[in-house]
Amino acid sequence: MDDMLKETQWLYDNLLEKHQKQVVDEVISKMNDDMHKDILDNFWRIDEEIGGIGGYNMPKNPVVNPFPGGDKRSLYRPLQYAACELERNLSYGSRYVIQFSGMHLEAAARTYVASQKRIRFLSNFRSTLGKLVHEIDRKKTFDVTTIQSLFQFVKLFNLSKHEVNQDESRTRLFNEADAMIAYLSSRELGIKLLAKSI
Repeated sequence: MDDMLKETQWLYDNLLEKHQKQVVDEVISKMNDDMHKDILDNFWRIDEEIGGIGGYNMPKNPVVNPFPGGDKRSLYRPLQYAACELERNLSYGSRYVIQFSGMHLEAAARTYVASQKRIRFLSNFRSTLGKLVHEIDRKKTFDVTTIQSLFQFVKLFNLSKHEVNQDESRTRLFNEADAMIAYLSSRELGIKLLAKSI
């Protein structure tokens, strides 16, 4: 687990709970030993503990679409895609898990910001996660750890969208731990944002 990106390490150390860290460590250990069909069972259990809609209770086949339209589609469809990538081959889909998790968090942040305005301007409709997090920070309605976690996630999300690995010491920019931690972080942060959305 030493080869996580620094942003992922921060989220692992500061946002995830002890039992969530243990499950992530177990899954990585099993992946290193051998792939088992039930390797993600405990991962989906901790996803379920977070509550709300997540990969644990959605079809892992993206052809089966429980959200064909509306606000719920932008909020939850990315989680379904992330879950699909987690189930397929996480070694190669890590970047996509982070991208889809970021899309969920961006939609949750957009929902929260829109709910805090008396008149819901469409100006936030296309706002990036970074701009939304700065606006959330200005409101001072969340604790410091949540805000710092959001900013760390913004860095990961931007890396997943724009960076090509230039570090010769890394074979890939993102690994399995980065993906699982990003997914759980987006779920934790998304739930917090949606809970305060009126």
